[in-house]
Amino acid sequence: MSDFEKINKLLATGSGELALKQAKRLASRTKTPIVLDLLARAYQSQGDSTRALATFDRIAAIAPRHVKPLADKAHYLQTLGRRDEAEPVLRRALKLETESGSLLRLLSISSKLTATDPDVVRVRAAWDQGRLPPEQKIEAGYALFAALGADGLPYLSEGNAEQKRAAPSSFKDRQAEMAALQSAYDARPWPTPKRQTNATPLFITGMPRSGTTLVEQILASHSTVKGTGETGLPVRAAFSVLQQGTRFRHLSKLNPDEYSLIGQRYVDGMAQIHKATGTYTDKSITTYLVAGILKDLIPNAKMIYVRRDPRDIGWSIWRNHFKVGTHRYANDQRDIARQIKAVTEMVSYWRAQDPDMFIEVSYEALVRDPGREIPALLAACDLPMEEACLHPERNTRSVQTLSIEQVRQPISPKSIGGWRAYADHLAPMIETLKALDVPWD
Repeated sequence: MSDFEKINKLLATGSGELALKQAKRLASRTKTPIVLDLLARAYQSQGDSTRALATFDRIAAIAPRHVKPLADKAHYLQTLGRRDEAEPVLRRALKLETESGSLLRLLSISSKLTATDPDVVRVRAAWDQGRLPPEQKIEAGYALFAALGADGLPYLSEGNAEQKRAAPSSFKDRQAEMAALQSAYDARPWPTPKRQTNATPLFITGMPRSGTTLVEQILASHSTVKGTGETGLPVRAAFSVLQQGTRFRHLSKLNPDEYSLIGQRYVDGMAQIHKATGTYTDKSITTYLVAGILKDLIPNAKMIYVRRDPRDIGWSIWRNHFKVGTHRYANDQRDIARQIKAVTEMVSYWRAQDPDMFIEVSYEALVRDPGREIPALLAACDLPMEEACLHPERNTRSVQTLSIEQVRQPISPKSIGGWRAYADHLAPMIETLKALDVPWD
């Protein structure tokens, strides 16, 4: 394995500190754009924004005709809430690639685009005249909708269709996985765990676009809480013990050491990779898959489930771009409804085992009356009230989710009912939600 591959693997597995050491060593020998890109990402992983941004500038100076260092720098600025600095970097990139759907989508995240914006006009013309390749149409569809509103719905639909063709939905496989997990959990009795940790993870779970990022930002604004984002460790730790190919070991077949290893791997991983001990958030939204296990193994853990009107969730998923291959259901309205149903059923499964499994947060109640709901949330998490939690938009921590722009704004109910203006367009999703008896407030 080459040095480049080793550092990439370290970054992918969360070992950023070691990756940075090795990237510095490699960059001392060779300063090619590809090596400096590794170095910039390693600085990012350690929260060193000054050096990361400077390294992106070094790459751009070496390769002035390449848009990647500009796009990477702009996106990083967006995650830091520095939208005003991101826009000119993206405009510069769009002068190099004038018909880039991916660059236009990045621009649409933090800039208010209109139909007459020159970059919008160019990308729209390229689409209409058949010059955009499928991979560019995917992201252009979301950007053009952001700029054109209702007139952009055909572009949005085609962008979703292109992404679905690139990464077909595997919803039946997901259903089979959930059924297999429940079968593994139903095998009783569970082993008696060896609880040896004082960690207090605040797990935040729910559907994408339900408000989980806002809830994490609120909690991470507390002086005693470290925000870690979407670590992916809850499911990885559990599956490392339970998964055998496409099957899952029944919990009744595990011995206490094997069972306890799940909790230990999670806590150790958080300490080693994210430097998280004590009280910290973990916004790995798929934690609902393994919620009961983690609550059993980590006695101080809090499990927070964020719920929102499924029509608003579905609409927000449909109009926002997820990395190709990550949320495959997101490009089919009926599959979005099916996924919402599957998540609510899994949450109900755990609730049946323990009615107090989750601290439930209603997105609508939270944004309508934060002065009441935030103190209640903190109390449920055994945290004293702090004024900073009422103003999560002031938190300067890096945010890596699609909500990078929303969490920089004061809490507001303006997104409630956003689906209504596009109800006709969303008919397949709404019909499926009704057929599946998915409730909404």
